[in-house]
Amino acid sequence: MRIVNSIHNIINRITIRHSCPVSKYGVNSSRNPEKYWIPPYQVRGKLSQARNDKAGNPMSPSSSREEGWVGAKGFTLIEIIVVIVILSIASVITIKFLVDSLRIYNMTVNQKTLFDEGKLALERMCRDIRDANAISGSTASSITFVRDNATAQDSASETITFRWLGGTNPLEKVKAGTGYPMASNVTAFAVANATNEILLTLTLSRTSGENVTLQTKVYPKNLPKDATYKNFCQNWMEVYQ
Repeated sequence: MRIVNSIHNIINRITIRHSCPVSKYGVNSSRNPEKYWIPPYQVRGKLSQARNDKAGNPMSPSSSREEGWVGAKGFTLIEIIVVIVILSIASVITIKFLVDSLRIYNMTVNQKTLFDEGKLALERMCRDIRDANAISGSTASSITFVRDNATAQDSASETITFRWLGGTNPLEKVKAGTGYPMASNVTAFAVANATNEILLTLTLSRTSGENVTLQTKVYPKNLPKDATYKNFCQNWMEVYQ
């Protein structure tokens, strides 16, 4: 209780002295009052020192003021810069990982699309060529034959040509002078006929860089009887289900 009353008295004296210089002789003393004037911050320092002495922790007013800054919680400029640098590096690595993952995904999808398109085209050509009863002509990028049996799309004894005219033209199936596209994105199509063993090579590419090359061999099964080539002698027919 004494301490509280002392604090109130000192605060009142601070208020009086702040508004009117005082000395040890009282207010408005004729003896040089400025000489004994006590600034307010010194009074605050004395109060802090009195409280610290009471708590058994003596401390000067100046050290009490400095302790508030030294003990304050916060981050230094160097710590903030280090955190920014670490976060920037982590962000760059994460973004690069995401970009690479997206690029690989797109490349895989495009590659799969080309593969499916080329596989379907080769399978259709092989089915038709297997039913051929005569190979009427072949070049480096085309083959012409006469099929033996009829299907839902083709007639018996119909002449069919598979060709690629180069450039951006698609791979075509030609019947009665009309071409029907079988595959786009074709950059190469090669036909090799070695004693009625037909080797087909098909390459498909995209402008984004993906490409796929497929190759297969097909043997016509309805050719006439041959002493050197085994076939079904026009008795073979593929069943479509």
